[in-house]
Amino acid sequence: MAAFRLASALAVRHRREDSRAFLLIAVAVAMATNTAGVMAATFGSVHYDSDSDQLIVTMIYDGTNPNHHFSIQWGPCRKLDQPGQPAHQTIDVSILDDQWNDAATKTYTQTVKIPLANVSCRPATVTLRTAPDFLTSFDVPARP
Repeated sequence: MAAFRLASALAVRHRREDSRAFLLIAVAVAMATNTAGVMAATFGSVHYDSDSDQLIVTMIYDGTNPNHHFSIQWGPCRKLDQPGQPAHQTIDVSILDDQWNDAATKTYTQTVKIPLANVSCRPATVTLRTAPDFLTSFDVPARP
């Protein structure tokens, strides 16, 4: 009889632990769903305009208004030396949304122009980044 009570008590304890694990998972999902109301910007099309020597980037973002402003933050130029490969350069560019925490009620697009005239790191692969970690890369030719 004592063995039955012990087995029964262990079964109850396991169910309680399983219930707690389920509750923690449910809370985590609820929190993730609640923060889904805020969506960071991501990228649409990206192309290089040789006439104006700039990247033309379509930003896609959700918000309550279309008046988001995007700022550009350049990273350092890095030279990649790989044996058997031609020398190559790379540079990161962060595109930051000034209203990153705007409630996601409607989807908007905005064209962002990134001038390259003063960028000495060329030719290079430019990696565009936006929070939380969307990225896309584009090869930029030498200066015209």
